[in-house]
Amino acid sequence: MIKTVRNFLVYTIILVVTLGCLTGCSMKKDEPKSIENKTDEEISFVEDNILNIINRYAKKEYIKDDQIDWKSIQDDTEKLNNSLDTIVLDLSETKISNDDLVNFRNELNNVNIAISGKNENELMQRCSYLYSLLPTYLEKYSSNKNEINNMKLKSLVLSSFLQANFLDWQNAKTTIGLAETKYKEMMNDVDYMKEYSYNLNKTYVLLEELKNAINIEQADLSRIKYINFIEKI
Repeated sequence: MIKTVRNFLVYTIILVVTLGCLTGCSMKKDEPKSIENKTDEEISFVEDNILNIINRYAKKEYIKDDQIDWKSIQDDTEKLNNSLDTIVLDLSETKISNDDLVNFRNELNNVNIAISGKNENELMQRCSYLYSLLPTYLEKYSSNKNEINNMKLKSLVLSSFLQANFLDWQNAKTTIGLAETKYKEMMNDVDYMKEYSYNLNKTYVLLEELKNAINIEQADLSRIKYINFIEKI
């Protein structure tokens, strides 16, 4: 009898502890995300989609029968268009101003206008500018200095590639020079060195290869070196 009662108590305790753990886990899963986390996700979503368009363009994945497949570009852009209201709503909950949000909407509209007009140069310029807005938004509420600097570096790199792609060599050389200076500053930052020590030299070499391709004014080589860089960072 005593043994039966003891077993019952043991089973009861195990059951209570198990239910408590499950309830705790459930509560953690149901905890609402912070405003900062939601905004990080939105900025990451926009970044991924813009880079997808630029990188597919760089890899010539939009070329069909020696012509740009504007329908494919439009389909990729629709992911941003369909999420625009949610993106702006989440961004508005941080310190990002209404003027900045209006600017974001306007620039995405300009991307759509460039697609409608089948204007390749304008499209890439607008995508580049839209991307450049992201680190400025991020630094208004985030303390993640490394992420902000990485995004600023990528913005300079993709801008220099697109300038080279359209043979704007003077601006391409200036911009890639700014990217090189930016990365040297990042390499001298103790926190950045700790987080990215495994990749510092590789990234610098890839950046220098892109710079050299731009300096000798080789558009196709610049495209290849841009792809190598942006896929490694």
